[in-house]
Parts: sequence; structure tokens; C-alpha cells
Amino acid sequence: MTASSPDSFRPPRFGTDGLRGPAGTAPLDPETLRRVGAALGIWLQRTGPERKRVLVGNDGRESASWILDALAQGLGSTECAAADLGLVTTPALAYLTRASGYVAGIMISASHNPAADNGIKIFDGDGRKLGDEAERELEQLTARVEFAELTTPRPRDVSESVDRYLEHLGNEFVDLDLTGRTVVLDAANGGGADIGPAILRLLGADVVPIACEPDGFNINDGCGALHPASIREAVRQSGAVLGICLDGDGDRSIFVDDKGVVHDGDSVLATLAPRLKAEGRLPGDRVVATVMTNLGLRRHLAAAGIGVEMTPVGDKNVAKRMREGGFALGAEQSGHVLFERDGHLIGDGLFTALQVLRLDGVLERGASAAFASFERFPQRLENVRVAQKPPLEDNPRITEAVARVEAELGEEGRVVLRYSGTESLCRVMVEAPDRATVDRLVDEMVDVVREELGA
Repeated sequence: MTASSPDSFRPPRFGTDGLRGPAGTAPLDPETLRRVGAALGIWLQRTGPERKRVLVGNDGRESASWILDALAQGLGSTECAAADLGLVTTPALAYLTRASGYVAGIMISASHNPAADNGIKIFDGDGRKLGDEAERELEQLTARVEFAELTTPRPRDVSESVDRYLEHLGNEFVDLDLTGRTVVLDAANGGGADIGPAILRLLGADVVPIACEPDGFNINDGCGALHPASIREAVRQSGAVLGICLDGDGDRSIFVDDKGVVHDGDSVLATLAPRLKAEGRLPGDRVVATVMTNLGLRRHLAAAGIGVEMTPVGDKNVAKRMREGGFALGAEQSGHVLFERDGHLIGDGLFTALQVLRLDGVLERGASAAFASFERFPQRLENVRVAQKPPLEDNPRITEAVARVEAELGEEGRVVLRYSGTESLCRVMVEAPDRATVDRLVDEMVDVVREELGA
């Protein structure tokens, strides 16, 4: 490997959750992925000359095999070895990276995106997602590597290591006896398709598995965390105490209670935060949430004497603020929930589900007996496909439209415009006390964004 590269190569840009895009197209093409593997290897070798091991898992997409090969080629060029964990959730990979002594972990996943997409998330040896500074350094390194000769190392199969993760969860919830209880699990035909039913059965549950048969092409296809209503009937008919919907890589979960009501990350915060406070396990009587959190939740928690620390969207941002402030609980509305445990942060859809099942009344009367109710402000989110992503604040027409909406809403609502970190989308969200106002203002903002930036 040498230290130069063709002028035609464009370094990748890590988004809010790693690299993501259509599989086969930059940055998810073999050349870029080889360079990312090599860049990571160079970055890791700075800690010493010994041979490094990197744990790699995937969420079941058809493109995962050749992406693994490309990463292994790059890592191998720097004397780093890839170990293949196989089909797994992102949280399981993060845990096993730390617990099994790997110097880094790579999850091949595009989370909730369709099967044609893929991506990679990189974790350090402590199971934490790489920070922005480390990702910028990797981007720069990819532009400086060139391969004189490539081989394709065969990653070692370590899929049996998943048992260690199941044992870990079993020990964490050793007091949770699900014997005689039915739980519906929708794994989105993704990374949780095997381990999700396995952990629930380990704890004694009768599991109704839905979308637990990944074929490489059916991930997130009308199932999972993006489509929780699809399991309502199964929950009712089976008499389940809870329905669990994971996303493609299993790091978030949306719930359906025994009455068919859907509960998101805001519902989980509303339910768990007061309980943790009552138990003296909520440092500072504060939780962490993102700008997408419903205003109704903030009012609900304020009434319980609980404050909310706000961050930009992204579980990485929630985790950063939790570490900075020493907080024990944080969440995104989309279903990412983070818990502090023994100095580590756990963001795991299955872990969250087991916490919900542990709540008083769930096993006896169903999850509807435990989830807190709060008055949500009507909220609507629309995605506008864009050609480029110039700074929104640099567009006079968009800033004027935002100012006009904010002036109308005052303290009784808000507008949020932001780009997706993984797709060519601008997300437009409006929240207000009544649905008619929300719909009118969203439509107005969408029209402006589409006219100014639309693809």
C-alpha cells in the first residue's frame, strides 16, 4: 500500500450514522469501502504494531457479503483481520466488540432504509460509535491510500459469539419471568430476526414471530419500526401482553400494547422517566431528548418535576449529551432509547423492550396498564427530496417562511427544518395545538422547500 491515490477518487463523508446509500454506488462501492477499511486499519495501527482484530456484523441485506469482502481487503492491507459475526443487531455487535476484546467493530446496515441501500457504522473498542473528529480523520486517510496488490482474506466465522450476547441479556433480566406470556416480535426481516425470538424464549415467553425470515431483499418491507400498525391484529388475536417492532438493525423499537395503541420513544420516556426518578435513579431529575420530541412530552415531564436536555436529531448526539451531563436516560421519538449501565450507554431495541416488559402491571394486564398517557401536540413530518443540501439559513425565502410560521405559533408550537443525515431529503416538521394549523403550515413550508431545493 502506498500513500497516494488517483485524482478521480472522492473521499466519503460520514453522516449522522456512518456511511449510507444505494449499495454499489459511492460511498457504498467496493473501491471506497476498501479504502475505508484501509483507513480504519491505519488509524488502529497507531496504537501499536500487534495484529488487530475487527468484528463485523450485518443486518441481512444481500449486499452485505461483498461489502464485507471489500472491508476485509482494506483491513488486510494494513495487517488487520476481520471477524464475521454474521446476522446480528447493531447493539449486539457493539456489546461483543467491547466484551470480546476487539479493537473496533463495523456494522453493515442501512437501518430502516430499503433493501437496495446499505451502510456501515464503525465502533471503537469500547463499543462506542466513532466521534466526528475520528470520522473526519478517516475521510482524509481514504484519499491517501493506494493498493499495490490486493488479496481477499477470508474473515473468521465467529457467529457463535452471539450466544455471549444472549447470555448477557439473560443475566441482566434474570428476574423477568415471561412464562405463560405471549409477545409478538416484528424483527423487520433484519438483524434481530434470530436473536430477538431467542432472548424472549430464553426468558420463557411464547413468541409470535413476524418478519423474522430475512432473504436479503425483504428488510423493512412493510414491516418493522416504520410500520407498527401492521402487527396490531396479531397482538390482539394472540392475546399478547406486548408487540415489539424493531428496525432493520435492531437499535430502536416501537411498541404496540394489548389494546393496539402504538407507543414511540416519547411514550417510553414519559413512562420510564418518572419511575426512575421515584427510584432515585434519574441524576439531576433530567432526561435527554432531541428537537423532534413532542412538546406534550416536555409538559408531561415538567409536571413530574423532570427537565429535558435537548439535542440535534441522532442517537449519537443523545449519547454525547448523556455522557457530558452524567444522565441516565435519553431517547429519540423514532424509538432509540439509551440507558446508562455501569459507565456504558445501551441503545438496544431488545433491551428497551425487556425494560417495558419489566414494568409493573404489564405481565398481569398487558402493556396498556403501564404506558403513561400524555397529551400530544398534533405533529406532522414531511420529507422533501432535494437535489443538494446548501445551508438552510442561507436561503432567504426559506428563512422568511420559517420566521413567519414561528411568529404565528409563538410559544404554542414550532417548526423544525433539517436535512436527513443519510438521504437526500429535507425534513419539514410542524407542531401546533390543532391539526388544521399543523396541516396548513406544513403544506406551506413544503411548497417553499420544494420550490427552492427540490430535486
